Amino acid sequence: MSDLRSISIAGAGNVAFHLGKALVAAGIPVDRVYNRTAAKATQLAGVLGAVSVDTVSALAETDLIICCLSDDALQKLLPELSKIAPVASTAGTVDVLSLPHEQPVGVFYPLQSFAGDQAIPFDRIPLFVEASTPELTDQLLQLGKQLSSTVVELPASKRVELHLAAVFTNNFTNHLVDQAQQFLQQNELSFEWLQPLLEQTVSRLRNQTAYESQTGPAKRYDQATISKHLSMLNDEQAELYRLLSESIQKRYPKP
Repeated sequence: MSDLRSISIAGAGNVAFHLGKALVAAGIPVDRVYNRTAAKATQLAGVLGAVSVDTVSALAETDLIICCLSDDALQKLLPELSKIAPVASTAGTVDVLSLPHEQPVGVFYPLQSFAGDQAIPFDRIPLFVEASTPELTDQLLQLGKQLSSTVVELPASKRVELHLAAVFTNNFTNHLVDQAQQFLQQNELSFEWLQPLLEQTVSRLRNQTAYESQTGPAKRYDQATISKHLSMLNDEQAELYRLLSESIQKRYPKP
């Protein structure tokens, strides 16, 4: 397999949008976009200056298909795509190399939460690579280095562990902020007043661990404050508060 001269994208969701834009911005053209919903493929192709196609077979004249699909769709479509060209998936949790394939397959996983058209500096997004052949591995590593300052070869078993940690870091944190926003709205308070605190919480993690940064009534074993807080919450919120407080106290000895 020669150097990557032609890249196509299968999928037209948020990952395809941001990755496609990053490729084009780095001077790497995207030739074709396929999506089972033709209108979405046409829309993304227009943004990327690519051609939209409505059949998998139309991707045959390409050096690499980057597959930006849900896990379920990926497992169904990758074996078919690999019959016509090498395929790299952006999935974080699927063991792509274990799926049936004819041509080489791999992973090109950007560790980031993509939502809407919010601008994301792609050079700061870690990229994790794995492939079924050394040649495709090298090509994906080289491609990644044109987009990001952090490109790492990582097997599926470690990638799954990383993805789990990402769920704690991003999804669960976001849900906790959602809980705070609901509580503030119910009590006619502004979330803007908490934003500096949230920003400082994240900023502090650049210089010390979360364990070292922990503060609050649970760590202090301040039962009076904890009880007062619990009395202010509905049953669902109180259960979440209690569970998190108990988890924090398991991490820290009682003063």
